[in-house]
Amino acid sequence: MKKLIPLAVLVSAPMLGSAATLTDSFQVLLNLQSSCTLDSTTDLNFNDQTDADVIAGGIDADNTVTVTCSDGADFTINLSDGANFGNGPVGTERAMKSGNSSYVSYELYSDSGRTTAWTSADNVAFDGTGANQDIPIYGRIPAQTPTIDAADDFNATGLSLSDTVTVTLTY
Repeated sequence: MKKLIPLAVLVSAPMLGSAATLTDSFQVLLNLQSSCTLDSTTDLNFNDQTDADVIAGGIDADNTVTVTCSDGADFTINLSDGANFGNGPVGTERAMKSGNSSYVSYELYSDSGRTTAWTSADNVAFDGTGANQDIPIYGRIPAQTPTIDAADDFNATGLSLSDTVTVTLTY
């Protein structure tokens, strides 16, 4: 006759030998970099002015550059001299140009009182907020006599002048 071992005895019997448990660890790493985007720019538009207005000067306009930089990230904005620097009636300033060679000089400032000039040598500093930031740029046409090219003439639509300033965001 065969001898039967009750099942309960087999289940509760201690296991022979012991299992080894080994542990180690690893780190979870991230080098979080700040980021910035140059979201948009608006045109600096002095609108319609007469030559008498330009001779009198003090014509103001402003625009914005919208950026988004990480909260706490330091960044600077630089504005180029534009395409016509030094060619206008005020030879040491930026200038707008007609399709020919008529010029009107203008200035850019970093403050609404127009006391701090924003030249191409200036990298104006800001702190990121993590949200869109509108950075204002203030323009002024100082008193001057416009340089009018003989090939240009005033007509019902006026004489259109423009310049292109490059915005550089560094962070």
